[in-house]
Amino acid sequence: MFLAVTFLVLLQQTVCVSGLASTNTASPTTSSFTNDDAASALRATEANTFKLDLDKAGLSLCHGILHASGCRQISDLRKLTPIQITAMGIDRFDSAVISRVIQEQKIIMHAQDNNDDYESTPVSLSTCVNGAFGNSRKQLSRFEVPKAQDFNFEVICSKNDIYKGRLFTVEQCAQLNRMSEYHAYKSIGTVNAGWTDQIYTLTAQHMACESIPGFISTTEEIFRQLLRELYPLFQGRVKRGSIEMETSGEPHLVKYNGKAKGTVLHTDNDDEYSANSITVNVLLSDNDDFGGGGTYISAIDKTIKLEQGEMLIHLGNLEHAGADITFGVRRLLVAFLACEW
Repeated sequence: MFLAVTFLVLLQQTVCVSGLASTNTASPTTSSFTNDDAASALRATEANTFKLDLDKAGLSLCHGILHASGCRQISDLRKLTPIQITAMGIDRFDSAVISRVIQEQKIIMHAQDNNDDYESTPVSLSTCVNGAFGNSRKQLSRFEVPKAQDFNFEVICSKNDIYKGRLFTVEQCAQLNRMSEYHAYKSIGTVNAGWTDQIYTLTAQHMACESIPGFISTTEEIFRQLLRELYPLFQGRVKRGSIEMETSGEPHLVKYNGKAKGTVLHTDNDDEYSANSITVNVLLSDNDDFGGGGTYISAIDKTIKLEQGEMLIHLGNLEHAGADITFGVRRLLVAFLACEW
């Protein structure tokens, strides 16, 4: 019997059960608006304003590449260098618009610098699409062994086969986001290329990782090790050597941009009563880049949130739903695997 094993890599805070993970439960409070609420509202305003400012400047198609490069407000563009703009793959038309916006922002900055009450917020921008994975792409000799990765698996609920772990570092997530967004920008106008909504909804887009130059070769060693390390989680139930990517289109990416409805309760199997798949959610976004989100699992009546680069693993026949996104950009990596059960 074949088992489809699904991987979704989410960037959220983890909810744990049975003592090995923390439970995300709301604590009673007499205040209807907390400091966290205020911070979230501020981030939401910043995210929405950034999109509106780019639209007004005629740079709406550049939101993805600018966001992935670290820009969170229009004033951040003044920190971009000509080399970085070229590295993003921005065409000559958009490059000219960005140059104009940069000059406008520098004028504004100069005026603000003369105001003693003004403090510039430091911003860290990057357009690197390599380096975060170290030697993962290095060609090993016949006598060399790849460095083993610790996925830090933890049990959320052993009864229902729910686990979490870490697939990527924060730096690796940022690099993958840049790789995907730069490719998506270059694919604008190409049918069935870049971000599409053919699989998910109008509020969620997807893109096959195999279409992104260098993505598979960059991550294949990590996935190769992950597949080996999955067997102990399902000890004695999955045939050794049988786990593999379900199709050549795996893994793929999912992206929510702006306020979006979550998914309804569902299973990832064709037969909801058959344990023939495993779902893993891996979030690639920074926690501050979006609001809401998480995976609600009815069996434990909890919404699970992970940190950036962590993965949630559960059987595909486990009923679950995606929580609403209240603002921002939320990126996931999803992989479907097949194996003999």
